Amino acid sequence: MDFSIIYQLRTKKFWWLDVILYFALSLLVAALFCYLIFAIKISMQSKQIKELDASMETVGTEQQKVYEKEVIDYQKKFNDFAKLFKNHEFTSNVFAFVEEHTRPTVWFGRFNMDQKNAAVLLSGEADSMEEFGRQVAILEKNEYVKSISLLNSSLGDSARVGFNLNLSLDPKIFSYISNTIPILETTTSSSEPILQPNP
Repeated sequence: MDFSIIYQLRTKKFWWLDVILYFALSLLVAALFCYLIFAIKISMQSKQIKELDASMETVGTEQQKVYEKEVIDYQKKFNDFAKLFKNHEFTSNVFAFVEEHTRPTVWFGRFNMDQKNAAVLLSGEADSMEEFGRQVAILEKNEYVKSISLLNSSLGDSARVGFNLNLSLDPKIFSYISNTIPILETTTSSSEPILQPNP
């Protein structure tokens, strides 16, 4: 084995190695210098904060300090309540949604809601299979309903159609705003004239 090559590598100097070494040393010195500057500034600011706190302790009477503490506590409670109120998901909005999107000939007798999965199980009756189909179509076209699965349906003794529906809802429904105008569905077979108000 030729050891002369290794010896040449050890004795030969590379100028770029010196540049890298000096650059690393300069970065280390700069980092230490910045650390000292920031440490001094933090120490000075902490001292100023303590002096301000001490001067504030001398301002006002003891009764005023008690009132100030009460006001701060109330303000904190108001802020916490506002945050909870803003982030609260109103489950009652789902009831308003179902009520507004239910046909007059459909009746719901059972309502089970899984808020965690945004799912609702509806059990009820409709006057006929045609009315039941219209009700399903209304729910399917709504933006808040992601999917509908029919668990079962049957024709009862009173010629009404009993059904069980499972609705998968969009979580945005918990911020649903109820409309005051009822939903009207026009039928193509209607021949009744539309009454116009007198001018």
